[in-house]
Amino acid sequence: MNIFSEYYNMRLNDPVHYDGAWHVYKYSDVKHVLMNDKIFSSNPGNRYSNAGGISFITMDNPEHKEFRDISAPYFLPSKINDYKDFIEETSNDLIKNIDNKDIISEYAVRLPVNVISKILGIPDSDMPLFKLWSDYIIGNKRDENFNYVNNRMVSRLLEIFKSDSHGIINVLAGSSLKNRKLTMDEKIKYIMLLIIGGNETTTNLIGNMIRVIDENPDIIDDALKNRSGFVEETLRYYSPIQFLPHRFAAEDSYINNKKIKKGDQVIVYLGSANRDETFFDEPDLFKIGRREMHLAFGIGIHMCIGAPLARLEASIALNDILNHFKRIKIDYKKSRLLDNKMVLGYDKLFLS
Repeated sequence: MNIFSEYYNMRLNDPVHYDGAWHVYKYSDVKHVLMNDKIFSSNPGNRYSNAGGISFITMDNPEHKEFRDISAPYFLPSKINDYKDFIEETSNDLIKNIDNKDIISEYAVRLPVNVISKILGIPDSDMPLFKLWSDYIIGNKRDENFNYVNNRMVSRLLEIFKSDSHGIINVLAGSSLKNRKLTMDEKIKYIMLLIIGGNETTTNLIGNMIRVIDENPDIIDDALKNRSGFVEETLRYYSPIQFLPHRFAAEDSYINNKKIKKGDQVIVYLGSANRDETFFDEPDLFKIGRREMHLAFGIGIHMCIGAPLARLEASIALNDILNHFKRIKIDYKKSRLLDNKMVLGYDKLFLS
């Protein structure tokens, strides 16, 4: 049984399921949880270690807004568009050298890592370390070297903050909250969060777009005519982030007539919500130009701050991939999906 069949069965038979935490599968219920941040908190309290540095993603308003507003202006579509030429140049340079190679490691990883590094002000020489660390945190890689990589990451960011930096790192270096200055620990965790968000989603989105084209070869002309529509439908159909695990009931509440007790953990399934047949017409068909809003980037106060950047990168990547390859056919013997229930994408992706 594939993941989408499992989602269908849960929506049909047990859309709000409890097994020590609440698992929420329907579009309306997922949206309800994400929009009602006063009832469903993002703050885990003392449940988890801060080893990964997850910053304002685990904060509630008004603290969350105060932190998010520091960098939010730099991720507006108007500001992100300033990087369009750089993204196009980077994509063009990378695409020239990926024939017979792993598209994930040689293109889908490098494009967003190069871009977010430039926006943040991270030196090119640090990109491999930062990507390796990001994979550890998101769960794509885990081994005995994690503590070393995490400590090296923190040490390197500390060095960058103390040097003559540029980009958002420079903005953070001089930023203050209403009543105090940011601590160095807060600055480092802030950048760590942006590094994760700035590369993981786009990397998996690019791989998932190729998967869609492989499964629907007749869609190429429509994809080129409506790149943004194709990107949006890929986000819905193969959502890079399948679920968000960190919501906690701040008070007794109800989801779809199920009583949620204060303190209960609530996990919302974006990948299931985006296939909900009560909201989307024929959700298991790939249809460019849908009007219904998908939840791939979340919704509410924690909606992905880098969504405009991911959309622009994916649109440029789609154009270059379709122009470079005469046909899109995945070599399934050499390709491998990520072994990660939270993230949908490829670990390795080769074309035949």
